[in-house]
Amino acid sequence: MTDDGRDGGPPEGWPTPTPGQIRVLLLGTYHMDNPEMDATTFDADDVLSARRQADLRELGGHLVGWSPDLVAVERPSEHRETLVEQYEQYRSGERRYDREERFESTDPQREDDTTECRNEVVQVGFRLADRLDHDRVAPVDHTLSLDGEALTSPEERDPVPPKKGDYTLPDFQAHVDAEAELLRESTIPEFLAYKNGSEALRLNHDGMFEWFLRGEGEEFDGPELLTDWYERNVRTVHNLWTAVDEDTERVVLPIGSGHVRVLRHLLDEAPMFCPVSPLSLLPEPTGRN
Repeated sequence: MTDDGRDGGPPEGWPTPTPGQIRVLLLGTYHMDNPEMDATTFDADDVLSARRQADLRELGGHLVGWSPDLVAVERPSEHRETLVEQYEQYRSGERRYDREERFESTDPQREDDTTECRNEVVQVGFRLADRLDHDRVAPVDHTLSLDGEALTSPEERDPVPPKKGDYTLPDFQAHVDAEAELLRESTIPEFLAYKNGSEALRLNHDGMFEWFLRGEGEEFDGPELLTDWYERNVRTVHNLWTAVDEDTERVVLPIGSGHVRVLRHLLDEAPMFCPVSPLSLLPEPTGRN
């Protein structure tokens, strides 16, 4: 078995499906609409450009062969009717994937009505479901607003919480800058192959846990945020279960790559699901692995 699963088996750390389980392909993505909501967000180029539209058509070609029965997306489940209506507008041709469309986001943290058409929900999720002639997409996210002292780097807090032990962490800003450069040099499928590799997925969790767990005494903002983060992902799994029907065998979920490790664990714990890596469907990543 290879680390990336390109020999036919699952990559290291991913389970092997058993009969009767619903396979959920977790496609870790970057936020294509540049919402600047995450600590590790970088400025990405416009996916409505001819170059990136070609990339997205290529990505759909890689995913469509997996034959998913359902496409789920990272939008709050309570906005299902609105999201399906938006999807139908693309499916009917009223809206187009390659031009700017104005409509309100179903994500309460996004306020610009010109960005929703650029994000991975539309450009990956809607586009794939449309290509497969699905009559719906399934929003499975749970709304959660992350704020507070814990979102500040430990070294920027007053007082600075002590660092115990001799562990090392990479320079996260340098990592963000390197990712931005890698995206500029890569196609979107190549970049997503990198984002879904074990090193990139691990790095996100290293930073999140280091930031949120360091604290002293009654400083519980960080642990509370981690608790909320896990609750959000547990609810996502519950919403997936609600969205599938008795004939569903395969689901594709494009989602911010920071969710992949925790969702992989939760889906592996749930006997009805099996998480699946997308690496065997994607081209070899350029640059770093």
